[in-house]
Amino acid sequence: MIRNPQSAIRTTVVAACLAGLGTPLASAQPSPEWIRVAVVREDPEVSLQVHGRFSVLTLQTGNTIQQGKRLPRVAVRAVPEGIAFGGEILRVGGLRIEPERQATISLNGRRLRGALEIRRQQNQTLLVINRVALEDYLRGVLSKEAPDYWPPEALRAIAVAARTYALYQRFTKASGDYDVTGDVMSQDYGGKSEEKAATTRAVQATAGVIVLHRGRLFPTFYHSTCGGMTEHARVMGDYDLPPLAGGVACRFCTASPFSRWQRRITKADLGWALRKSVHGPIGAVSDFRVAERTASGRAQEVVIVGAERTLRLTGYDLRALLGFERVRSPLFTVIPVADSFLLDGRGWGHGVGMCQWGAAELARRGFSAAEILAYYYPGIEFVNLRDLANQPIDVIGGPS
Repeated sequence: MIRNPQSAIRTTVVAACLAGLGTPLASAQPSPEWIRVAVVREDPEVSLQVHGRFSVLTLQTGNTIQQGKRLPRVAVRAVPEGIAFGGEILRVGGLRIEPERQATISLNGRRLRGALEIRRQQNQTLLVINRVALEDYLRGVLSKEAPDYWPPEALRAIAVAARTYALYQRFTKASGDYDVTGDVMSQDYGGKSEEKAATTRAVQATAGVIVLHRGRLFPTFYHSTCGGMTEHARVMGDYDLPPLAGGVACRFCTASPFSRWQRRITKADLGWALRKSVHGPIGAVSDFRVAERTASGRAQEVVIVGAERTLRLTGYDLRALLGFERVRSPLFTVIPVADSFLLDGRGWGHGVGMCQWGAAELARRGFSAAEILAYYYPGIEFVNLRDLANQPIDVIGGPS
C-alpha cells in the first residue's frame, strides 16, 4: 500500500518555491503551449477536408495558395513533381493548412484541432504533422489512453503524466520534424473525434500541471498493466533517477483483463518472423528461452537457437518482432510444448512508471491524483506551467 499518502500533497508546495527562481525563458527553448504530432508518417495519399474557413499556404514561403469558407473532401498525394492537391499539381515540398477560429480539419475522416503541415518525403510518401495546442492535444490523448468511466482521480493522474511526457518530448525533439507520433509508440491520439466529456474534464481540472524531479523535467512513462511490479526506465533509454527506478510493488492491477495472458508461438512462426525481419534467418528453430531477467522479473535477453546460428534479442526486440499485442509484455516465462513455445505472461506494456489499471484501483480506494502519482513516481514535485512562464525549464538527459 501507499506508505505515506500525505507526502504527495506536501510536494505541491514546491510549485510556490519554483515560481521565484530562474531567469527569463531562453529564446531557443520550444514553446510549451503547443506540440507537433505526426499523425501520418508514410502514406502516399491522404483525404483532407476543412469544416469552416481556412487557408492553404506553402510551407517554405508562406505564400497563400487557396482560401475559402470550407474545403470539400479532397485527395492529397505525393507525386514526383511535388504534391497533388485534388486535380492540381503543386510544385512545392510542403503545405500548411490553417483553419480559422472554430474551424476543424478532417484527415482521413478523423477531426483534428489545430493546423496541419503536409510534407512530401523523398520516398514519395507524405508526412502529416498536426500542430495543436498542448491542452487540446491532451483532450485527444486521454480519451484514447484511459476509459472515460474510470474514477476522476485516476483520469487526472493520467492527464498529468501524459502532459509531462508530452512536454518532455517537445523539449527533447525540437530539432526534428515532430515531437510525438499519434500512436502508442508515443501516446495514442484520436484528435477531436475521440474526445469524451469525462476525460476532457480531467484535462481541464489539471490544466498546466506537470511533475518534476528536483526541478527537472523527465519522461513520465506509463503503461496499461504492470503485472505486479514496475520496471526500471533503463529499458527505455539512458534514464536513471528515483521516479523511474522501478521496483514499485503494485497489487492493484489484478482486475485488468491483461493481468494474465498466454500466447502459443510455433517454431515455424518464430523462424518465419526472423526471416522477414532485420535479424535475418537462423535456420530451423530448436530452442527459445529467457537468458537474463531484470530486477522486476522481465525478460532482458532471450536466446533463440537455430540450425544455422543462435540469436540473442532484448525483450523489447522480441515484442517488436512478434507484435506488441501478441507479446503484451516482457514479463513472461517460456514453456516448450511439442513444436511450439507457450508464453505465460503478466501485464501489458513496458512496465515503466505508472500502472494505469493500478491507478484506477487506487482511485477507487479513495486516493487522490497527487497521491497516485507520488506512489508510482517517488520523489516528484508538482508545478503549474504558468508559474514557469518567465524561466527556462530544465530537462534531464535522454535520447533525442
